[in-house]
Amino acid sequence: MKKVILSAMLLGASLFGYAQLNVASIEKVALPEGVAASQATISPDGTFVVFSQAGKEGLQKLDLATSAINTVSNTGNMFDLKIADNGTVIFRDSKTVNKLRQTALKAVNVAGIESTVVPFTRDLQGFAVEGETVMAMNKGQLTTKTFGANKTVAPVASIDHGRMVITVNGESKVVAPQGTESQSYLWPSVSPDGTRVVYYLGRKGAYVCNIDGSNPVFLGGIRAPRWYDNNTVVGMNDQDNGEYVYASKIVAIQANGAFSQMLTDDASMAMYPSVTTDGAKIAFTTPAGELYIINIK
Repeated sequence: MKKVILSAMLLGASLFGYAQLNVASIEKVALPEGVAASQATISPDGTFVVFSQAGKEGLQKLDLATSAINTVSNTGNMFDLKIADNGTVIFRDSKTVNKLRQTALKAVNVAGIESTVVPFTRDLQGFAVEGETVMAMNKGQLTTKTFGANKTVAPVASIDHGRMVITVNGESKVVAPQGTESQSYLWPSVSPDGTRVVYYLGRKGAYVCNIDGSNPVFLGGIRAPRWYDNNTVVGMNDQDNGEYVYASKIVAIQANGAFSQMLTDDASMAMYPSVTTDGAKIAFTTPAGELYIINIK
């Protein structure tokens, strides 16, 4: 009986310490006729989104105030796309050479000028953005490029042949909380304060661990996890029958796994969330090509 009471007290304390997100509204973004957003990332300040269209190459930028759309890249893709604080869009661009796929890391600033962070390579592992600085891992080496006046350095979580690699101050280490045998790590990212990592383990679900790989905590069967803040992760709880997704919701989960909150209902088919720096807006798309913004009080 004492154990039951103690467990209830600990759970109550945990929930009390969790600031539940207050959804003020969910608004559908008006897209031009014939435009369908398959995946989108909202800018840190919430003024624009970058999106791709199903069945089409390239990236588009939508100004949320004016609805104006501009092309960011004719060949770039949305996988792990990130946006710096000054609005610079950093993305992967791929091509095939001698039947081998190569990937470059490119950036386009607010003036539409493109630059290359990492040239085409077979070994781009991943990258992180902190403020106006991009930190990319390629062939086990760290490349840093700043797109503003202030250069910052932060830990980088990347993937090398299915293994999760954490780079701190230029030193890289394979981190495998669940081991490396027959495991596939995906979608890793470091918390804003640089102390923890969220990641997805193939066929199992999302986890959070310390930056050194210790103390892994299971968050549930959510995919595409992202940090909302240092204590909260958002992701999509999608279900499919092997052929198509028939249900998906955006979920917020306490980073210690103690509490979860559904931010959308079953009807929305919400997928691939992205979050503004202040947490006031969460963007998501649907399989029908719709774009929505969750407004958080």
